[in-house]
Amino acid sequence: MLHNSKQNINLAPLNFGPTTGEYYKLLLNRNDQRMIFVANNYRKEVTSTVLWLLNHDIQVQCFRATPYSMGDDMFLQVEQIIPLPETKEFMIDAKEKEKEEQEKSKTVEQSEIQLLKFWNVLKSKLAENKLDYLDRVGSKPHYSIGFWKGRGKFAFCIGRLTYRVELYFSDDTDKALIDAMANFKSEIQAKHNGTIEWERLENKKASRIKFEMPKEELDKLHGRFAVEETWYQIADWYVSAMNCFYKVIYPYWEKVQQQN
Repeated sequence: MLHNSKQNINLAPLNFGPTTGEYYKLLLNRNDQRMIFVANNYRKEVTSTVLWLLNHDIQVQCFRATPYSMGDDMFLQVEQIIPLPETKEFMIDAKEKEKEEQEKSKTVEQSEIQLLKFWNVLKSKLAENKLDYLDRVGSKPHYSIGFWKGRGKFAFCIGRLTYRVELYFSDDTDKALIDAMANFKSEIQAKHNGTIEWERLENKKASRIKFEMPKEELDKLHGRFAVEETWYQIADWYVSAMNCFYKVIYPYWEKVQQQN
């Protein structure tokens, strides 16, 4: 009989079942499968392989078995050496965190690819309508794209809940630019088809004048931004919205710049 000073060990013959047919394939990347190695000593090649397997989500344990005798009794001391019991939980947490980071990276990468493709769709739509707003602007994986007119940027923006076109003042700490534009607020609104919103963005350096996609237009979309079939509807709205917004807003913005 074998005794273990640290834990009880039950030894049983291994049975892998039939070696032919559908049972022959052994799947290792499942949570309910693991490998256990027991030896007196391990070569570096073995421990390196085990660590590689652990890093690829395969459950592996290595035990060092040391036999010794005391009088007529035989003993077997068994110690887990990979992974060490005290570091096992830490390794699991670290691996889970690494997986989360990898998933985030994949999501970010996918979003960036989608944004690049969508802005190219919009640029094509603008070109079809002989509008040169983005002719000199390259597509970038950002949630807005636009063109500068003096100190203001006319932009197409993708928000959390809707889409908008805007005139954005990135350096308007004292709100002089948006306040100067606000002197023409009534005239601008009277000429524009749709409600324009004025955001001074208090306690921030920037300010903006924007027009958002109306709810009735938003409800007509075939899906969220992630659905590529929706892009052409969004791009069509952007083309129409910016054309109207720019034609109404820009003459007043040009006048304000001349005054300042």
